[in-house]
Amino acid sequence: MERLLAQALSGEGFFAFPGVLLLRGPDAFSFLQGQGTRDLRRLSGPSGVLFLNHKGQIEEAATLFPHPEGFLLAPWGSLEGLEKRLRRYIVFDQVELVALPLFRLLYADGREEVGERAEGALPPGLYPLYTLLKGLPLLSDIQGELPQSVGLLHLVDYGKGCYVGQEIMARTEGKEVPYRLVGLRALEGGEAPAALFLEGKRVGEAKRLLKTPFGLLGLAVVRKEVPVGAEVEGGGGRYLVEALPFKEAAWSGQRSSG
Repeated sequence: MERLLAQALSGEGFFAFPGVLLLRGPDAFSFLQGQGTRDLRRLSGPSGVLFLNHKGQIEEAATLFPHPEGFLLAPWGSLEGLEKRLRRYIVFDQVELVALPLFRLLYADGREEVGERAEGALPPGLYPLYTLLKGLPLLSDIQGELPQSVGLLHLVDYGKGCYVGQEIMARTEGKEVPYRLVGLRALEGGEAPAALFLEGKRVGEAKRLLKTPFGLLGLAVVRKEVPVGAEVEGGGGRYLVEALPFKEAAWSGQRSSG
């Protein structure tokens, strides 16, 4: 497993996730344009898209692909979760959501495709560890957060017109939000999710912690005034706040000496 992890961290191989949603129908463009954060008029290839609530918080996310019949959505979480989020807003729209037996193919070099088979893919159980070391959040890490707080503002197209959560995004355009995504290195025990504290003051939340070849590491969303190198505590543990990605993301297959 460590060999495969080193391979993925070096940019080799791909992960495969089953289940892709086809959105089609006469109103497919207008419906999706009013739901996601990306401007479909600029879409020329695969693109990440966020689906927010009316508070501007992330509910779902997917990779969006142009399709002759409409659009393909490869969920970052579950197919059921994404479909449920979209169906909630279908009223009189002439759209159809069809689950297809396809795979989201996510390459370690950053490319994404949709494929019919998953042969040769890296073990799916390796993906949470890979993303953690690379400082890439899972959907569960970002749900309930503003895009700015988790480093995903590049997935928001300003000026595209109305969509769910657009009012909050417009209000915060060009303004700093008080939180950011950081890494955690456990100094003593710990579990997540859990609130994090600095000198008795709540400063954020540990999103996930995983045992790695380099110790117990995690991702957290903390207030921006919490500096890298600070010690925080919560969930029964103490942690050192680190910048992302972790230095182990450049791991060559040898265990870190630190």
